[in-house]
Amino acid sequence: MLIYHLHIVSVVELRLNREQILKGPIVKTMFLLGWPLMLSSILQTAYNMVDVIWLGRLPREEAMTAVAAVNFSWPLVFLFIAIGMGLGSAAVPIISQHIGAGNRDRASHYTGQIMGTIAVISLIAAVLGFFFTGSILSLIGAKGVLLSTSTEYTRIVFLGFIFMFISQGSGFILSAEGDTVTPLKITAISVAVNIVLDPIFIFGYGPVPAMGVFGAAVATIFARVASSAVFVYLLMSGRLRLMPKLRDFLPDKEAVKLILKIGIPSAVGMSAAALGFVVIQGVLAQLPDQQLAIAAYGLGERVINIMFVLVNGLTSAIAVMLGQSLGAGNKERGGRIGFIGVNLMFYTMIIMSAILYLVRMPILTFFMPHNPEVVSAASDFMSIVLIGISYFGLFRAIMSLLRGSGHTTQGMLLSSSRLWLLRIPMTVFFAFSLGMGAMGVWTGMALSNMISAGIAVAFYFKGDWKIKVVRTEKAVPEVDI
Repeated sequence: MLIYHLHIVSVVELRLNREQILKGPIVKTMFLLGWPLMLSSILQTAYNMVDVIWLGRLPREEAMTAVAAVNFSWPLVFLFIAIGMGLGSAAVPIISQHIGAGNRDRASHYTGQIMGTIAVISLIAAVLGFFFTGSILSLIGAKGVLLSTSTEYTRIVFLGFIFMFISQGSGFILSAEGDTVTPLKITAISVAVNIVLDPIFIFGYGPVPAMGVFGAAVATIFARVASSAVFVYLLMSGRLRLMPKLRDFLPDKEAVKLILKIGIPSAVGMSAAALGFVVIQGVLAQLPDQQLAIAAYGLGERVINIMFVLVNGLTSAIAVMLGQSLGAGNKERGGRIGFIGVNLMFYTMIIMSAILYLVRMPILTFFMPHNPEVVSAASDFMSIVLIGISYFGLFRAIMSLLRGSGHTTQGMLLSSSRLWLLRIPMTVFFAFSLGMGAMGVWTGMALSNMISAGIAVAFYFKGDWKIKVVRTEKAVPEVDI
């Protein structure tokens, strides 16, 4: 009992309270809020990499097809996930600004409203995705074995969509309140389940038949079921600082309107970006060796995602800190959070890009030891794309300011223009008009990140992110726990 008690105390102490977030040193608070999110991001990256590691150890041709199929289908899956994530991200300004204003009851009410909205949207997305996957993948250029493999893999993933949406939504909600430790624990459970089940379902074990790439999709569903079940249990058992009642899950017209007002622009922006990535996959599918280009893109992208451990942690912390500061009426602190966060992100990403460039070959070889042609092509991808990654970090930091304050329409415009006005036209021009092939696609990606960062800086100096959009009422002073 004593050990259990000490464990609970240590976890509670790790969760920052409202007073710490509103008054603590900015950089220190960023990292105290952000480190669990960084670890969550590491685990999420491991989640994706485990699939590649095991699939990369299938027989040579099957491995290339499997990695290409997972990567080719992911933008389509993310297109649908983006809808739920966009609505879920409404939790950041709504809940953080109510917490900042000291009104935890309203924050708990909106927790129920957001989860109910996410559940309904996830079911609609799952049905649409399941039935239209094959047609969409064929439309963007998948052929033969790549088309059939991608289609079946994606349909299996769609079967577990509601659990994926709940898992994603829980992270937004808890982080907005200031509890970034519980999402870390939930992610750890999901990753552990995936790590254990991946080789069992991919290669077969005992009564479980070998399913290859489809086994990776089945393992993903089981992992998401586990994480969403843990979150729902913690939420409804009163073990979290947000404690919605059953009635809070029933549709509240005004609450749903606010969620949609803030969430729809985010959903549209994320969906437009995801659709842009689908188109990029279509561009790669038109190249002479589509499987090699897609596999190289998937492998290189996953390695670069290692850097986003820091990006995801810090940008989430920036959004939460800004939201709570604005909710408390402290615009001056909000301004300092924005300035420090943007600069910290940009210069840190420059250093990390240089380090990753130097160690890229051994990392790539580890993931696909039997495919030197894929490793070489992925190395070319990283050599070019890493040039623009620090600018993408700057872009993401400014997007987090817009998200934390609730100015999601501006975020939608930035996110959509980065893909549709810059990246897609540039990649098509370089790849086909200039005859650069895959190297042209990589060049377009790097340049689009650099130019879009410049546009984002203009939004930063415009300063709308210093104004909150959620109407909050001061509550009776609460005791933070």
